Amino acid sequence: MLPTSKYLLLPALLSCTAAFSQNSVSPYSSYGIGEIDNGYYNRSSGMANTGMAISSPFFMVDNNPAAIAALPKSFFLLSAGTAGRTTRYRGDAIGLANSNAKDFWIKRLGLTFKMTDHWASGIGFRQFSNINYQFAGTKPVEGANLQYAAIYQGDGGLNEYYWNNAVSLGKHFSIGVKSSIIAGSVNRTESVSDEALTTVIETRQQDYYGNARFQFGAQYNTTLGKKWGLSLGGKYIPKTLLNSERTITVSENSTVISEEESVLANNFSLPQGFSAGFALKKNNRNTYAVDYTYDDWSALGLKGTGWQMTSAQRLSAGVEFAKQVYMGSQYAEKRFFQLGVFASDAYLQVSNQLIREYGFTAGVGGAVNSTLLYNIAAEVGSRGTTRAKLIRENYVQVTIALSFRDFLQSKGRKYD
Repeated sequence: MLPTSKYLLLPALLSCTAAFSQNSVSPYSSYGIGEIDNGYYNRSSGMANTGMAISSPFFMVDNNPAAIAALPKSFFLLSAGTAGRTTRYRGDAIGLANSNAKDFWIKRLGLTFKMTDHWASGIGFRQFSNINYQFAGTKPVEGANLQYAAIYQGDGGLNEYYWNNAVSLGKHFSIGVKSSIIAGSVNRTESVSDEALTTVIETRQQDYYGNARFQFGAQYNTTLGKKWGLSLGGKYIPKTLLNSERTITVSENSTVISEEESVLANNFSLPQGFSAGFALKKNNRNTYAVDYTYDDWSALGLKGTGWQMTSAQRLSAGVEFAKQVYMGSQYAEKRFFQLGVFASDAYLQVSNQLIREYGFTAGVGGAVNSTLLYNIAAEVGSRGTTRAKLIRENYVQVTIALSFRDFLQSKGRKYD
């Protein structure tokens, strides 16, 4: 279980006694290992990341580890995803100077290929969690009736470096395993100064996390008459222990006065979870999909003063309308339009308030030519609450996903 020290986290950080900085992306990233990113930043982004039962022979869709088995033999797919977000904050601690923030990330980069008729494999990395916050408050001086100015900052995050393998078992069923290394650092800094700013004491705590993580997925697809197709998908993730090491550095007016390495620190665990979904496709053009995800955070017992982690649930649904053309040796979506909606009970509860999130998405995409593919999606959502002196985030996010596909080997064949 996480320690309940000031670094993990002071309840005052989200109260009216603290001022939230405009440099922050999310005040809720100050808990645990930061704000965990559940987005996929691929073709499913415009459908509210609904894609557990969806696969594609042209576009990157890897919400389910088994989905990449749908790629055609001897092709590779180089994919990248980026996102930019504008956030407006509401709450007692928010004023004109700290009411909004903007940020931009490279979310993922991957290379996927299919070497045989039945086996596909992919490697890459994605952002797993993000820490970016700053609060200003006061700190009492022990033994004296004094208050010093204090600034609490956080930065860093964890990345996922993965190797995904999928195998098709016949024409209708596929399985996959994503093997990952979750690694990175969570950095928290406390700066305390007197009124004249003649002395600034800075304490910086860095927690380094890392371990292997595995995800197991399966997909099944069949036809329902001449016009309809049905796909089912599921994914299971076992509990994962993240080992940690901690360093603490204390400085006075930028001069290091104490530095401790490999300080004993509690490990952090990621819960077991599962996802399930289905997709209906009409005339191989229009897609209707629903996903449900559950992560058992409550079983881990992670909590601190004024906060705890609770089991998370997410329900999403999306639709896609595509126009197909004949490209190379098969039909592909020249253009498509997407809509999606989602609602979730997040894994965090602060001051007895569950941090919920909901929103909707819209996306467009298609093929520029037989090798270059694109997907642009917008997401409008809200997270948190202004109850109990907390902060609500209203945000707009734009995601751009690009893919380049070509032959691994052509054996002398030529294609238009």
